[in-house]
Amino acid sequence: MAKRKSDLSNVASLNQADTLGQAVARLEAILPDPGQPRRLLPDDLIIAVTQGSLSPTAAMEEWLRRAEAETVEVALRQNVRELKRLADSIAQHGLISPISVRLPGSDETVPPGITYLIVTGERRYWAHVYLLSQGRQIQAGQTVTNPDEIKVTLAPPGISIRAYQLIENLLREDLNAIERAQGMWALRYELSGVNYSSPPSTQVEAEDNSSPPSSETEVNYSSPQLVPWARVEEALGISKRYRIFVTSVLNLSEDAQSLVAGYNLAEMTIRPITQKLKNKPDLQLKALEQLIEWQNSEEEESPGQPIVASIKEFVDKLLIDELVQTETQTPEPAAPKRSRSVSSAPVIRFRDKVRETLDFLNRLKKTDRVELARALQRGDYADVMIDLRILREQIDAILSTASESAELTMTPPLLSPPTSDETASTEPDPSEN
Repeated sequence: MAKRKSDLSNVASLNQADTLGQAVARLEAILPDPGQPRRLLPDDLIIAVTQGSLSPTAAMEEWLRRAEAETVEVALRQNVRELKRLADSIAQHGLISPISVRLPGSDETVPPGITYLIVTGERRYWAHVYLLSQGRQIQAGQTVTNPDEIKVTLAPPGISIRAYQLIENLLREDLNAIERAQGMWALRYELSGVNYSSPPSTQVEAEDNSSPPSSETEVNYSSPQLVPWARVEEALGISKRYRIFVTSVLNLSEDAQSLVAGYNLAEMTIRPITQKLKNKPDLQLKALEQLIEWQNSEEEESPGQPIVASIKEFVDKLLIDELVQTETQTPEPAAPKRSRSVSSAPVIRFRDKVRETLDFLNRLKKTDRVELARALQRGDYADVMIDLRILREQIDAILSTASESAELTMTPPLLSPPTSDETASTEPDPSEN
């Protein structure tokens, strides 16, 4: 690895094009940015390429070989298929949108011969590498060129590289939930002036219901001096609510995060899982496995609203099943003991709460009841439905216990007179008068 030269003579390697003001650079002088939140190739191949131990062409060939394996992840095979489709388009029509590149920073090391790091357009870069590995050419109109050169634009100095990359990916919506969340954390560290490539610390912070990325992101989490999340939200033009939705996926268990990343699951699709199963790792896996099964059955179709609605219902069912199972495993309460007297204060408080609730319900208009039922039926308030079921079970339990107590204290007709103990148990307590 070699440090970047202090002068900017390397800029001369950009071949200025004609009237469009675009530039062309040699493919061999460009590498993907190792900190790019949207990684197309597997991490081990990207690391080998950026360290100079593996050429981009060799990495592409290995990636294609892995995609042919029977046990390959669905997401990897899908990425290869989409890249080939993009490469075919470039071969037939040329590259319409140039990639953007930057000069390596003074504190960054790059392999010998590397002049630029990609800011945006990594998939277009790898499409050129694929065409080069296949010995194909690019025909743009009547012009035929080799894929060993690519159109580029030089990113303006002083821009936030991570924000630049994230914004492009957010607009394309091609980041999976984990990549999107880790990218936002990476942007926060960059805006805070924290070294993005330093080794991770074992100390991790958590705030705003979100957690920082795992050690695989190679972000130094030990610095407490981070800019507020509002800076990230402003840079990306997103709301706090949406940012929390995204970063909350990192609260999932490690196994769940691996499934999300491995199958390119979108944040919107898994939102019911991150919101309702935060502290339930077993249920997270069940829900994700069902989601993946549904997604695979759709072949090449992207996950749409039907899957989102279905996963909401499935998560609610998991929670209800867990509740029912917990209730059935709870030991039966012991038979109520007949006590001489019970203080009336708890009963009075309970009665007041019951009547308060009944008064509220009685004041509801018929139209309000209909709207309430519709809202609960849509599934947006599954937690309310669960609370109502729990409340109903608690009320049934109280009524059942009260009935049993009444039967125990009731004097059966036409039988022998009650004993003195039984008589005492039914006498009113003076404290209640």
